[in-house]
Amino acid sequence: NGTHQSRGRIVAMYDYTDEAGERLYQAVRYDPKHFLQRRPDGAGGWTWKLGNTRRVLYRLPELINGDPDAPVFIAEGEKDVNRLRALGFIATCNVGGAGNWQDEYSPHLTGRDVIILPDNDDPGRAHAKGVARSLTGIARSVKILPLPNLPNKGDVSDWLDAGRTADELRTLAGNAVEWIPAADPEPIEAPAPTLSDIDLDA
Repeated sequence: NGTHQSRGRIVAMYDYTDEAGERLYQAVRYDPKHFLQRRPDGAGGWTWKLGNTRRVLYRLPELINGDPDAPVFIAEGEKDVNRLRALGFIATCNVGGAGNWQDEYSPHLTGRDVIILPDNDDPGRAHAKGVARSLTGIARSVKILPLPNLPNKGDVSDWLDAGRTADELRTLAGNAVEWIPAADPEPIEAPAPTLSDIDLDA
């Protein structure tokens, strides 16, 4: 597609499919690192916007058909999901990275034990909490697992590249505490109280 030549070199393409494995859209990764999404145009080419295309979780058929008692890891990006899959884990993510989880994804995780792996930055941590909140009351259990010794902005792929193993991840996941919404409230940017806000009779 000539209009996208200037965006850099395509280094990866990640298909998002429906339950039956039919491709709905694709996330395209470029070098220098950035992402675009495209969907089939029905004539053998691509339309470089998703429009009203149904959004689904990455590798949805494997999630649905996987062992219902096995934990599901939610990473922030497709590369991380593929790394986890290669190690034998069930894993998924949403398109668009941090901040783009949609509540319509959550029912696919009904009754599952979910472990969210945040990237080591503020957007990653906020994303993890947003996903956890969305899954509350739907998943059987939800854990947020910040991986130890991650570099700034690091992710599970970086962690594995540093020599960590699937067994270590399994142990960390098993030992992580369950996320409880009441224990992790939304931060509230409250203004300092003025004298009139304070009940002097208290």
